[in-house]
Amino acid sequence: MLARWFRSVGRLPALHCLVLGGALALADARLIGGAAGGGRAPIVITATRVDEIREDYARTLQTVPTAADVAALVAREADEEMLYREALLLGLDRGDRAVKWRIVEKMHFLFGDQAGDADAVYRRGMALGLDRDDIVVRNAMVTKMRLLAKTASRTEEPSGPALDAALAAYLAAHADAFARNARVSLTQIYLSADKHGDALAADAAALLARLRADGTPPSAAARLGDPFPAGATVSDAASTTVAKLFGDPLAAAVAKLPVGRWSDPIPSPYGLHLVWVSGRTAADLPPLDAVRERVLRAYRAERRDHYLARMMTELRAAYAVEVEHAG
Repeated sequence: MLARWFRSVGRLPALHCLVLGGALALADARLIGGAAGGGRAPIVITATRVDEIREDYARTLQTVPTAADVAALVAREADEEMLYREALLLGLDRGDRAVKWRIVEKMHFLFGDQAGDADAVYRRGMALGLDRDDIVVRNAMVTKMRLLAKTASRTEEPSGPALDAALAAYLAAHADAFARNARVSLTQIYLSADKHGDALAADAAALLARLRADGTPPSAAARLGDPFPAGATVSDAASTTVAKLFGDPLAAAVAKLPVGRWSDPIPSPYGLHLVWVSGRTAADLPPLDAVRERVLRAYRAERRDHYLARMMTELRAAYAVEVEHAG
């Protein structure tokens, strides 16, 4: 079933020794158990393990998990068990340095200095099954299976003009993620809440009326307000920059202001602001060449996630999962 996933991966030099397509076929032949789950032995999440999952969640997050939380964590536990079992069927634990170190460490713990040299200790430990259900080995095997899905996604990646076309299509489909932010240039007159007190709103309204009546240009108007740490002018700034300088409410208001006109007083955490927007640059989608590396990383990540999702779908169809509940 899963052999077709990794046949192409077996051609890679780093993974030649695995011969993954054949290994998976061999693994299918070695499967034990009945017809349930496509021949694979069912995965049993015991009531004790469910309690441990619930307690770990509560201890880590300092809150009682909901039934949905527990169900999601149990499903993740089952998924990792599937990946672990498939890795063992593929023999991915054989010759792995992290696994060898772990087995040797456990053997020395059990038998002390009498365990023997590293290679002999490793062989004895494997014969004793010390690699089974070990958390370090398990994590290494689950990671290897996920890396295999990543590698498989790369082996089928297009190249040359075909890759360029795929990246251009990806960029167009995810324009919001790569669009350059709209930018704005402005002058603001600041009236301090601390300085003006209860007269703040009235003083701001009077100053605004004066500016509009006199047609005061921004360059001359800046000196009429109170000093502001960020200064009176902001040039070619993204909305995120405006928000950092003046707060989110003012940034949101500025985004809607017309160009070339004094705004009504806009509140910020510091007081009131009269704002003149002198120019805007609309958000736009950059050419592929300008963001190629970012697009390529995102494109590959999506393909990797897609391959892993498909692999997990096939594994879930191959395994029966039984969740025990306290009686």
